[in-house]
Amino acid sequence: MTKKTRAERIILVSMIKSGTHLITELLTALGYRMHGHVRVRPETKPVLDRGTRWRMAGMVYDDERLTDLKKQDEAIFTAATDQAWEALAWAWKLRWGMPLVNQYSSELINTSLVRQALERTAGTPFTETPANVCWVLHEFDVRNIDGAFLSSWAGTGEPRVIFNYRDPRDVILSMINFASGRTKGGLSAINNLQAFSSILCSMPTLDERLTYALTDESFPAQARDYMRMLWLLHHPNVYATSFEDLVGPEGGGSAEAQLRATAGLIEFLGADAAPEDVARNLFNRDAFTFFKGQVGGWKEVYTDEHRRIADKRFAEVLPLYGYV
Repeated sequence: MTKKTRAERIILVSMIKSGTHLITELLTALGYRMHGHVRVRPETKPVLDRGTRWRMAGMVYDDERLTDLKKQDEAIFTAATDQAWEALAWAWKLRWGMPLVNQYSSELINTSLVRQALERTAGTPFTETPANVCWVLHEFDVRNIDGAFLSSWAGTGEPRVIFNYRDPRDVILSMINFASGRTKGGLSAINNLQAFSSILCSMPTLDERLTYALTDESFPAQARDYMRMLWLLHHPNVYATSFEDLVGPEGGGSAEAQLRATAGLIEFLGADAAPEDVARNLFNRDAFTFFKGQVGGWKEVYTDEHRRIADKRFAEVLPLYGYV
């Protein structure tokens, strides 16, 4: 079997509260930098060399601005190309049909530079984005993705796409803990979670919060979200894994499953690393959204009524994703 070349670009679709930090720890250990729905630390921020910065500037700015940049000092050049990279990143998320205005704000997205980047790069392939970057997304709806991207991906298998999921009953519990402020990092920059945080914090008991989260169809991580991502679970060019596979013994999983998933990801990405060395450092209690990180935690807190509601709500999803 021929070893794959190392992936230059990765899209990680990790469903919300499914242990995104586990895979980003793995990818960081393999030398990748992060962008998207993940807390980016200085050591995981994309590194842009001068050639990449000029390439992005050329994609986003007009000739007049490019001529002006050639006259500027390093600080101004760096700031301008950082802005070009940010605009390019927003443009790609718009091409993928992500609900950015709801998650962030129209003010942040609808800027003249983002509109210019979107217009100027409409026919630009994803290979023109910076190399060695993993784009972390919580959803990737095939019905909304730019057809040119899908066509290129079908023909080349690049970028490499990873799909990560988790038992929805645990996701609901984890989201409640997160949105209720029980994780040390507080809420993320995704603004629409603040509405649910206010609702959950107004309820005095976990029992009430669970009942609410399991019955409000607008609450994150419902059955429809799993059904929209089902195509990723079945796609032959996607590496699918789960929280349960990656979390390991410290999170209630198994060392064997963790090592197998780690080795599979390393092979899929064409990386050069010992799975044993990478796997032992995946479970990070210092992760931004970490609370307990356990497999099957829902079993300890769901009442019989919660189980009945969850079984009804996720009746189709559970067997499709291998949960019983």
